[in-house]
Amino acid sequence: RKRRLKTMASIVAKARGGARKMLARIVVRQQGPSSSSSFRRYCTAFRHTTNNFAVNGSSRRGIFIRASLYQAEKESTETEKKTEESETDTTEKEEKSEVEQLQEKLQVAEESAADFKEKYARSLAEMENIRQRAQRDVQNANKFAVQGFAKALLDVADNLERATKAVPEEKLSGDENAHLKALHDGVVLTEKTLQKIFEKHHVVKMNALNEKFDPNFHEGMFEFECTEREPGTVGQVIQEGWKLHERVIRPARVGTTKKPSA
Repeated sequence: RKRRLKTMASIVAKARGGARKMLARIVVRQQGPSSSSSFRRYCTAFRHTTNNFAVNGSSRRGIFIRASLYQAEKESTETEKKTEESETDTTEKEEKSEVEQLQEKLQVAEESAADFKEKYARSLAEMENIRQRAQRDVQNANKFAVQGFAKALLDVADNLERATKAVPEEKLSGDENAHLKALHDGVVLTEKTLQKIFEKHHVVKMNALNEKFDPNFHEGMFEFECTEREPGTVGQVIQEGWKLHERVIRPARVGTTKKPSA
């Protein structure tokens, strides 16, 4: 009896190992090494075979073979679950990695867009400044185009004014000085015509007398003591000042007052 039991145990062990190897070889040969579903299908087919074998009279051997097949199928199912979990984790990691990469690209794109927007705004502001500066230069060029010519004629206006003031009024009243009076009238008309031309081109004379001294409009030549005016007031005008629009083309040469010494 003991000999029969030992023989039966040896047969069962060989049957378990042989069944596993045989099924593994069949699955690998036909479906490939990673086909666990095919392995279970062959296990099911082999279980039917062992059932038929048990019915034919070898029940113990069939029971042990079915137990071995059940254990192999269980191990295959666990392996498949682990593989699926690993694949799921890998897929999630890949998706997470792709999301992070897309977020980084989006952040870089937003920073680049903000940089381009700032540069565009600065370019617009700079172009607007250039346009305004060019427009102002053109206006000033048109506005002060006659500055040089007008400044050259100021001496002529001064000389005409001196000529009209040089003739005494009593010399112009008698008939014996008719030629002098005609000459004087011609000089006066010339001076008035020149003044009209100056006014037409916005060249005007500045009134400096009794004004507070301003270095932007006046050129101080000397100081004199005066009790009737406040110190620093223009008391005498040696040469009249002129300006074109709001720009001074010749400052007035003046003498200013100062406080009398004790």
